[in-house]
Amino acid sequence: MRLQLRGGEVTVRALIRHPMAIGGRLKSGVVIAAHFITEVTCTHNGTVVMRAHWGPGIAKNPYLSFVVGHASSGDELIIRWIDNIGESDEFKTKI
Repeated sequence: MRLQLRGGEVTVRALIRHPMAIGGRLKSGVVIAAHFITEVTCTHNGTVVMRAHWGPGIAKNPYLSFVVGHASSGDELIIRWIDNIGESDEFKTKI
């Protein structure tokens, strides 16, 4: 996750490592299960400032960028995600 603070606004850039598989069936008949992120949430000092609902149409290892206002040095940002099979992860950082 990379952050850039300017004039009370922080630009958040993150690369989320995830396979984002849409699932399906191979010609051989082997079934590939779907595995994709369904929700991404960002909190700024405990307050939700961004929530995204995703599906299987998002590319592998998705890149995410957004701006959070009223930010200052020392504030905490947390990005959390959960996928369709119940796996999750979070990234914490200070501005």
